Amino acid sequence: MKTINPKLLAETAENQDKILAEFEHDIELTRRHCAQVHFVSEHIYRPDSYRSIDDPLYRDPTGEEIKEVFEHLASLHSKGIVTKMLGIRGTSNPTRTITRWIDGTNTIPYAAWRLLLILDGRVVETSRIPAADGSKPWEQFYTARAK
Repeated sequence: MKTINPKLLAETAENQDKILAEFEHDIELTRRHCAQVHFVSEHIYRPDSYRSIDDPLYRDPTGEEIKEVFEHLASLHSKGIVTKMLGIRGTSNPTRTITRWIDGTNTIPYAAWRLLLILDGRVVETSRIPAADGSKPWEQFYTARAK
């Protein structure tokens, strides 16, 4: 079981307050993101490609799914910004990588796909660290979704 970081207790009260304020801000952003994914988003019924890779029902995304998520993000930012968000750099045409994922020439890496989904507010990424007893808390919904 994790314990509080002892370095935190050595900080001044002012710095502890700043850290707590950042923590509370992160909690609020997380709450908003979860609300977007579960209550506001039009994507109530998400395809199996939206599942976590350790979910037995996960499948690779189709080109159409990649295109839909990428184009929606690009409409909010730009294609160039989205490729930068994904860390695609160093090519004269970074969107060519996306095009290759969409047309099936190359397979999109799971990390890039998951990041696209997170950035577009279609999934919430939770801790994948098992509980102290070794159980995986996120698995409770695998069976329910599979039915």
